[in-house]
Amino acid sequence: MTEDISTRIVTRLRQINRELSKHSKYIQEYHHITVPQLICLQRAGESGPVSIGELTRILHLNNSTVTGIVDRLESRGLVERKRISRDRRQVHVEITEAGNRFLAQAPTPLQQRFLERLNQMEKEKVTTILWSLETLLEMLGAEEKSNPVMTPDDPV
Repeated sequence: MTEDISTRIVTRLRQINRELSKHSKYIQEYHHITVPQLICLQRAGESGPVSIGELTRILHLNNSTVTGIVDRLESRGLVERKRISRDRRQVHVEITEAGNRFLAQAPTPLQQRFLERLNQMEKEKVTTILWSLETLLEMLGAEEKSNPVMTPDDPV
């Protein structure tokens, strides 16, 4: 592979990072929530009470960081911590009515234009994109993966 191709790959990764960062800043500035907070809130809204451990796996962040995120959401009244057993360590995060109202007006963590275009693509192309991204992560040495690396033939 020529150096030109590897440089182009790095450049494209930087452009992707920049676009994600711009959208993240927009969400924080105009909706007063961070993308990780929004994802936690969405997960709690979609699947009901969710454990801190599950949120840690979803966000690929450490437990103390997710605990801080939940603290901030709880202080805004968007989620509540619920004990699910006598074991005080087993705590789940549950969305509140205020959280549901916020989600009804919240932006998506990714640009809506991106999501619309992704949904219009053929399933095979989407699978190839996902496979390529997972391969890049593996090549970069990403330690934790929520799912094993796909093959281009795996369903999305």
